[in-house]
Amino acid sequence: MVVAAVLLATSLAAPGDGAVSSGPVDQEVPASAQAPAGMTAEEAADAAVQEWLNRRPVSVDRIAAGDIEQLCRELPGLVTQPAPPPGTQVNLTDRVERTTPADGDVRVFTYPASRPNAPPEIVEARVRPSGDGWETVRVGFWSDAQLTGARAWLQTPIAAYTFILASVIVAFMLAQRGSPLRRWLAVTRAAVAEHRRLVIVTLVALYGVFGLGVVTGSSLPDSCDAAVVEIVQGAITALGATDAYGSGDVPRAAAVTFYQNFVVVTLSVTFTLAAVLGVPAYLFAAFSFFAQGVPFGMLGGGGAVELLVLLVVLVLELTSYFFVVAGGGMLLATIWRNGFAGIPVAFRKLLSTLPVAMVLLMAGAWFEAAALIIGF
Repeated sequence: MVVAAVLLATSLAAPGDGAVSSGPVDQEVPASAQAPAGMTAEEAADAAVQEWLNRRPVSVDRIAAGDIEQLCRELPGLVTQPAPPPGTQVNLTDRVERTTPADGDVRVFTYPASRPNAPPEIVEARVRPSGDGWETVRVGFWSDAQLTGARAWLQTPIAAYTFILASVIVAFMLAQRGSPLRRWLAVTRAAVAEHRRLVIVTLVALYGVFGLGVVTGSSLPDSCDAAVVEIVQGAITALGATDAYGSGDVPRAAAVTFYQNFVVVTLSVTFTLAAVLGVPAYLFAAFSFFAQGVPFGMLGGGGAVELLVLLVVLVLELTSYFFVVAGGGMLLATIWRNGFAGIPVAFRKLLSTLPVAMVLLMAGAWFEAAALIIGF
């Protein structure tokens, strides 16, 4: 969901022999800096690494004591651009350029590095042309920017073909009378009919919480916009969505989106919390979706088509998440009414929310990927 918001918004060795070490300085170094005019890309990358090493860790106490504008300035340094551990060393004389055609105008350089009580590391610096100089895109440990496990597999062609096949199977079962999916949806309808008021109140309340987050985001100072977008973009990159959507491959982007929305958020988090008598899911959803509403409140402008795309994505994805939370409410209500003897029936009601969430999120993944890659 946040992928859609941000992409739409962006469319409108030892010291003394060349190694430098991290350590506190008297002045905070910004997370992103403009190198002085006249520097080469190599010199700008070296300077960016040096600034990164000089950065002090952000203190949560200092953030809490400041005003909202200071909070916005400091958050990227706490979340997406953390300072290196004290004692980190980088050998600037052993710089290697790793730029590839896929990087476009961005120049990529790596340096051998070490940090205390850890294996040897590689530090990566990315800079891009900006006016007469170079702007720092990213500085940090190379390992922190690499996709691993399932997220790396999702970037492969076989993952895209698997998701296409899964989507075809789901569409076929939806159209086939008496299919396992249609039978599960019949269970869902019966559960919703029994708990209609609870489901409606849950959806309305959580949409209200999300709307409150949107209103809060719209009231933040303009100086907070860049910080929030930087944090969200950093998260999107870590999920692999930046690579997937940047590839121009719709099935690949849809697969990454569905994995994050259904497997990670819905199954691993929301469903698990809902199974614990429902209450943890409501508490998590209230906090999470308020926070997720904030970036949407910062979106400005945009044409009717862009807003329509965003609205469709919101309805599909938010409804699916909220429906699983409501499943936790149905579970709790059933156990409250029937005692622990009603646990099997209660859990069956919660399970019946997953097919609805799966279908909505699968449709949302295809729509979002196609709209953002083909439509704009």
